[in-house]
Amino acid sequence: MTALTKHVARPARGPGRGDAGTAPERPGRGSGGPTPVPTLLTAAYTLAYTLGLILWLPFRLFRYLRGHRPVPFRKRMTAPGICPSPPCARTRVWVHAVSVGEVNSIRPLIDALNLKSSQLCVSTTTETGQRLARRLFRDRARIFYFPLDWPWLCRRYLQSLNPAAVLVVETEIWPGFIAAARELDVPVVLVNGRISDRSFARYRRFRRPLRPFLRQLDRLCMQSVQDRDRIVELGSVASRTRSVGNLKYDYSLGPNAGQAALARRIRSLFGADPVWVCGSTREGEEDQLLDAFREIRREFPGLRMVLAPRHPHRSDEITGLLRQRGLAHLKRSSLNGFQDAGSPARPEVLVLDTIGELARLYELARVVFVGGSLVAWGGHNIIEAAYFGKPILVGPHMHNFREMVRTFLEGGAVLQVRDSRELARRLRELLGSDTARRGLGRNARRILRDNRGAVGRTARIVDEYLDPGRGS
Repeated sequence: MTALTKHVARPARGPGRGDAGTAPERPGRGSGGPTPVPTLLTAAYTLAYTLGLILWLPFRLFRYLRGHRPVPFRKRMTAPGICPSPPCARTRVWVHAVSVGEVNSIRPLIDALNLKSSQLCVSTTTETGQRLARRLFRDRARIFYFPLDWPWLCRRYLQSLNPAAVLVVETEIWPGFIAAARELDVPVVLVNGRISDRSFARYRRFRRPLRPFLRQLDRLCMQSVQDRDRIVELGSVASRTRSVGNLKYDYSLGPNAGQAALARRIRSLFGADPVWVCGSTREGEEDQLLDAFREIRREFPGLRMVLAPRHPHRSDEITGLLRQRGLAHLKRSSLNGFQDAGSPARPEVLVLDTIGELARLYELARVVFVGGSLVAWGGHNIIEAAYFGKPILVGPHMHNFREMVRTFLEGGAVLQVRDSRELARRLRELLGSDTARRGLGRNARRILRDNRGAVGRTARIVDEYLDPGRGS
């Protein structure tokens, strides 16, 4: 196993944020790098994983009968038919981004790597992530589903692609895949890594069996110093683990004629009325948001809402809530058929039942609420709203974005509320004060500007794994 040692490691050309020391040499077995994962441990994991899949089948069937259509197993068991790059000149990068949030976060890094379409592969786990990846990268990458985590199946995928490196976005730790990659000497790099409070507590219970797999990761590029310290405590090699910042701060929204036309269409639909955009909402949250919306409309009768559930397949459930409250509504998928935008029957609420269009619609907002935070889900990304300089409201449950929210709170760039009652009060204050809205939006833009740079630091690390002649 010598493929890793064929590349000469170069020191990273910029320090990790909050991380002292120089970048380590790339590990390899011939240079004192990690030893293979014990065969017995891999076999035990494979058995447990297989049993887990079998036990999960009834739940999968139950969800299917309730209308949820999970990704078929066959799509996660068919290696992509692609011509492998020669072993002596690996130039291909495989990026794994589990779902929508990870796909969006990896966009600026993919732009920075500037790979040809034959050099880039992108996998996802969820169907919504797959659709977004195909929309964003269909002309720039081979796109497929990530394999089920059997080592023999992961080896088949890796042999088919023969990548120079696999970039795993955030903290997707798949032991079977890691063991297969180590066996084939394919470097695995964790990018934009984070360990939430919930994940840390869960991983700590399995720290001993998890540790050998974490030690196989070639580099771990973590979002914050706390994330770095946590994953080192779980077992990663400290010399290969750095805090480089959060890729999400490097977010930019390029031109898109279709999305720009959609924004104009919705603006025409709502006219000059103020718009409250509620993004990435979760089950149990829409009830509270709609109650606050009805209350605020007593004082601001022209207020309109764009309600974007995290999972668009819930749109029928949400329209049911709207009918119960007597609120005129329209699904985005029916928008093109809605002709009379100036009539009194125009909708009070637009339900966004599509994927990949929310970010552009934040531009229309007078105020933004970012969901998954009034219920104990952990919150969602606030960067897209901050990019447009919008005043942002979030609920108390933002533990999945703990560091980011703390930065925004300390910078006066977000308002965090305890419950739906406080949400309504804060919304009323913001709708009534241009000064308050401008102040929050201005601070949000400043924080984005001050925290950029993670993409460049991560790209320099990834570049070390690519053949020097990749651009030729």
